[in-house]
Amino acid sequence: MALFRKKKVGKPRNPLGSALYTYDIIIKKDLRRIIKCIKAKKRLNPRKTSIILEDVYRKFEAITSDISKENLKVDYRSDKIRYIIIDMVNRLKTLFERAGKDGFDQLKLDRYKTTSELDDIENTRENLKKKMKEIESDYL
Repeated sequence: MALFRKKKVGKPRNPLGSALYTYDIIIKKDLRRIIKCIKAKKRLNPRKTSIILEDVYRKFEAITSDISKENLKVDYRSDKIRYIIIDMVNRLKTLFERAGKDGFDQLKLDRYKTTSELDDIENTRENLKKKMKEIESDYL
């Protein structure tokens, strides 16, 4: 029965959809454990976490350069989405850079309200789904 098969999600053709797809993969594979530990207020190994984050920063830099205004010309609605994606990436980078400077100490992370900021970034991602539907993107 081909009617009830799960829809295969592949790499989208739309450049903004592709950037968001890459962002989601980074969150699900690379940062999932780190984010879960921060939300659960567990201790992180600073050395291992900084190695993982170094690779993540490189991937985030590739995303932002791919969708930068110089490399990608899009219409007004897509331009808003581009800035939302870049904002999410930059907020995550600054959050983890600040946490890295403090050695991923939970007391200092609580002072910066890190968990609420992570939740806010997740809500931004959910709102972005609606905007991607508006421009009829092939990745939501």
